[in-house]
Amino acid sequence: MREILFRGQIRKKGEKVRLDGSPVDGIWVFGGVSQFNGGERAIIHQTEPCIKKFPVYGDTVGQYTGLTDKNGKKIFEGDIVHCVSSRDDAHMVVIYEEGEFRLVLCKDFKDYKCGLWFYAIRDYAKEVIGNIHDNPELLKGVNE
Repeated sequence: MREILFRGQIRKKGEKVRLDGSPVDGIWVFGGVSQFNGGERAIIHQTEPCIKKFPVYGDTVGQYTGLTDKNGKKIFEGDIVHCVSSRDDAHMVVIYEEGEFRLVLCKDFKDYKCGLWFYAIRDYAKEVIGNIHDNPELLKGVNE
């Protein structure tokens, strides 16, 4: 049985900056989820190491796929993965649509819903290199 797990950000990357102006990383939390306010906000219900509730941005919530990358890192919806197969070598975004997780090839974060679908998420050697919330620049200029 696949582990049911979600993640969401309580602080987005760049909401705070360091004295030199560089963005402070976002803060992710993991657990169950309930959404409210039309999906704009959500609550992540964390159970480990202790039970806590965290208000998160609804647009950052992503579900765990049940898969890990080649390094053992859990793959979530919204992750950017570097995929290698016998015919492809590209950065792809993990999405959940029509009841299944898919990889989509895209050139920019803004067009990831319009990309080329790859249904065989398990057929690729995958490595999580970032996510669409913290690292959209990873999609610019690749996959041309």
